[in-house]
Amino acid sequence: MSKLARLAPLALILTTNAAPALAAGLPGFTLAAQTPRFSFYTRGPKVDAEKSERYLAKVEQTLGARFDGHAEYFRYETAGDVAVVTGAYAEGVTYTSRRQIHSTHGFHAHEIVHLVAGQLGNPGVLFHEGLAVVMGNDSKWGGKDVDKIAKRALQGRPAMDVLAQFETLPSDLAYPLAGSLVRGLVEKHGMPKVADFFRACAKPSERDAAFERTFGVSYTQAVGEWAAAL
Repeated sequence: MSKLARLAPLALILTTNAAPALAAGLPGFTLAAQTPRFSFYTRGPKVDAEKSERYLAKVEQTLGARFDGHAEYFRYETAGDVAVVTGAYAEGVTYTSRRQIHSTHGFHAHEIVHLVAGQLGNPGVLFHEGLAVVMGNDSKWGGKDVDKIAKRALQGRPAMDVLAQFETLPSDLAYPLAGSLVRGLVEKHGMPKVADFFRACAKPSERDAAFERTFGVSYTQAVGEWAAAL
C-alpha cells in the first residue's frame, strides 16, 4: 500500500485473507490494455501498460524472483474511489494472493514491488513497505530522503519501541522509517541478502529467527546499529 491519508494508521492490506471479494468485473471498469503479465482496467483515466510491464521485469531481476501468474491492475481517479472498493483510503493497494493492484496512478512502481515481494515471502508489513519504498520510491517519501525523516522521528525515542508501534503510526512516519531501515540493510548486505531474508519468512512470526540466520546479527542489534548511524 502507498500514501494513505496522512493521519490514518497504517492499514494491513498487502496479504490479508479478509480482503473484499474483488474480480475483473468491477462495476464501471473496462479492459484498457493487456501485456504478457498484466490486464489493465479503468473507468476512464489512462494506464501506462508497457512501463508497468518493463518495471515488473526490473523488479524480478533486482530481487532474483519471478512473478508467478497474471496480474489485474485497476486504475481509479481518487483515493476515495479506491476506498469504496477496497475499504482502504489510499493511492495504492495490492492484494498479492489475488495478484491485484488498485491504484490512482497509471503506473505505480511501489505497488508493483509489492506484487513480486508478496510472493517472495512474508517478514511482516514493515519490511514489505520498506522494500517498496526503497525500490518503488527511490528511498524518498514526500520528496524527502527517508533517512532524514527517520532521524527526526527517532530523536529521543528508542528505535525498537518506535518500530514496535509501526502498524499504528501515521503513514508519513511509518513508510519513511520502514524505507530507511530496509535501505540500511540493502547498503550493508546487498539486495540479494534482503531477498533471501524475505524467502526465509513464510509468516511474520518467523522474522527474528530468519533475520539472524540471514544477516548474522539479531534484529534488535541491527535496529540499534541502524538508528545509531542515522
